Amino acid sequence: MIAAMNHIGVAMGRKRLVQKRLDSGELIAPFGDMRLKCHQHYYVTTLPGRQWPKIEAFIRWLQEQV
Repeated sequence: MIAAMNHIGVAMGRKRLVQKRLDSGELIAPFGDMRLKCHQHYYVTTLPGRQWPKIEAFIRWLQEQV
């Protein structure tokens, strides 16, 4: 993403994760609203009622990256 935002690369990403950057103009969609279907998912889960500060920090970091 950083290379694409600096106009020295391209990136592909889930629209819902990059929408803010598209709206702000930091990223552009050169092919309009073209979408690819992807069936891979990643999940970060913890046990109910348990607090995991390192996992919570990791999730916050992931959210900041997109």
